[in-house]
Amino acid sequence: MADGFAVQFAEAEPAAPQPLDLRGAMADAVEYPINALSPTLRDAIFAIEAMAQVPLSLAAQSVLSAASLAAQGFVNVETITGKIVPVSLFLLSIAASGDRKSTSDGFAIKPVKEREEQLAMHFEQSKHEYTIEDAAYKAATTKAKNGANKSRDDIRRELESVGKPPIPPIQPLLTVDEPTGPGMQRLFAEAMPALGLFSDEGATFLGGWSMQEENQAATGGMLSKLWDGSPIKRVRADKENGTQILYGRRLCLHLMVQPDIAGKLLGNPAVRNQGLLSRILVAAPKSLKGSRFWVEPSDKHRADLAKYHQRLGRLLSTEFTFRDPQTRALDLQIINLTPEAKAKLIEFSDHCERQLGHGGPYEQIADFASKMTENATRLAATISYFEGGSKALDAGLSVQATQAGIALMEFYASEAARLYGTSALDDDMANAATLIEWIRKRDLPAVGLRFLNRRGPTQVRSAAKLKRAVDNLVEYRHLVPIKDGAMLDLEGKPKFYAEAFTVVPVGAE
Repeated sequence: MADGFAVQFAEAEPAAPQPLDLRGAMADAVEYPINALSPTLRDAIFAIEAMAQVPLSLAAQSVLSAASLAAQGFVNVETITGKIVPVSLFLLSIAASGDRKSTSDGFAIKPVKEREEQLAMHFEQSKHEYTIEDAAYKAATTKAKNGANKSRDDIRRELESVGKPPIPPIQPLLTVDEPTGPGMQRLFAEAMPALGLFSDEGATFLGGWSMQEENQAATGGMLSKLWDGSPIKRVRADKENGTQILYGRRLCLHLMVQPDIAGKLLGNPAVRNQGLLSRILVAAPKSLKGSRFWVEPSDKHRADLAKYHQRLGRLLSTEFTFRDPQTRALDLQIINLTPEAKAKLIEFSDHCERQLGHGGPYEQIADFASKMTENATRLAATISYFEGGSKALDAGLSVQATQAGIALMEFYASEAARLYGTSALDDDMANAATLIEWIRKRDLPAVGLRFLNRRGPTQVRSAAKLKRAVDNLVEYRHLVPIKDGAMLDLEGKPKFYAEAFTVVPVGAE
C-alpha cells in the first residue's frame, strides 16, 4: 500500500467497531462422548483419530456408519412404545476440503470394500449359471404352453412341473455413493436388501439430480421411509413388471460434506419440513489443519484397528436370512428391551420432552428432538449387536448399551441446536462469506470493486453476484465505502478505484 494511506482514506466513513458474524454466533462442538462406546468401537475410533489425524467425532461417524451397515440386515430393535424399528442410522459429517474425510472413511470401511470385491468375483460365475438356468426355464415354459390337443389342465400341470423361475444373482454392492431416487429403488430390487448410501464427497449426491429443487420432496420422502423401514413401492409403466412392492429393505447413510454444501441442506426449510433432517445425526468438528504434525501410530492403534476390521469383516460375510428367497425380503430378528433399558429410555424421553418447552434448549429443534429417543435406541442396538452379535438377541438391550445411545444422542442434539439455526445461509450470504474470507487471508486493508471483479474468488466474480456480496459485507460492517473512491496499490502499482472500501479489522475498537 502506498505511503499516502492516511491521506487517501481521509474521506472514508468512520469504521464500525466490530464486523457482525455472517453465519451467526456458533459455539464450538461439545466434547464427543467417546468413553460411552463399547471397547471395540471406542478403540477403533481412537486408532483412526491417531492414524488419520482427524477429529474424534469425524472418526466416530465413519465407524458408526460401518457398524450400522453391518447390523441393519440382521436385526430390528424394540422401542419404548413396543414398535419394532430398524437399527439403520443416518449420519452427516461436515468438514472442509483437506480435513481428511476420505482418509477417515477409508480406514473405517476397508472391510466393506473388501467384501464387495469378494462378492464381485462370485457374481460373474453366478451370472453365467443364471443365464443358462433362465434360458432352460423359458424353453421349458414355452414347451409346456405349446402342443396340439392340450387342455387347460394339461398346460397347468406341465407349467407346474417346470417350477419357479430361477432367482437372478444379487448385484455385488453393499454401498452406493450418488444414486437417483429411481436408481435407489432399482438397486433394492437387484442388489443387496441392506445397503449403505456412503460418500466422502457428499456434494455429488446433495448437488445431483436427487436433491434438485423439484426432486427434493420425493427424495427426502423416499429416504425418510427407508429410515422408518417402510416397504419400497415401485410403480412402472411397462405391463410386464407393473407395480412392485419391496419388503424387508434397509438403508443406512453417511454423507461427508463441506460446510457450504451442508449449510444449504441444514438450512433448507423444504427438506426440514419434509422430515428428513429430524432423522439425521450431524457432527461438525473443528478443523485440525495446521496442527497435524507427524506422529508414528502406535502398535496398539494398529492392533485395535485390526480387531475392529476383523469383527466388521465377520459380520459382513454372514449370509442374510430371507423370508422369501424370490423377493429377498429380509427376515430380521428383534433385539428386545430389558426392563432396565426401557426405564432408562422412558426417563430420557421425558427429559427430551421437558427441553421442548418455551425457552428450552430443544425448542428450535423440536422436529429432531421428537426422534431422539428412537435414535438413541437405534444407536444402542447397533453398538450392542456389533459388539455381541447373537448375545444381544438372547440378553436383550442392556442398560450399558442404552446409556451409550443416550450419551451419543445428547451430543447430536447439541450439534443440531448449534448448527440448524446458523446454516440457513442463502447463496448471496454464502458468497459474502467466501469473499470476506478471501480478502482477510490476504490482509488487505482496502479493496476496489474492479479488483475483486478481476481477482476475487471465481464464484463471486460476476457483476451481479459481486455487488450483492459486497452489499452484504457493507451491511454486516466488514467493509466501509470510501467516499469518492481511492487510489490503491493492489496489483503492483497504484490504481484509482471509483468504488473502494476499507476492510474493518476483526477485533477493531
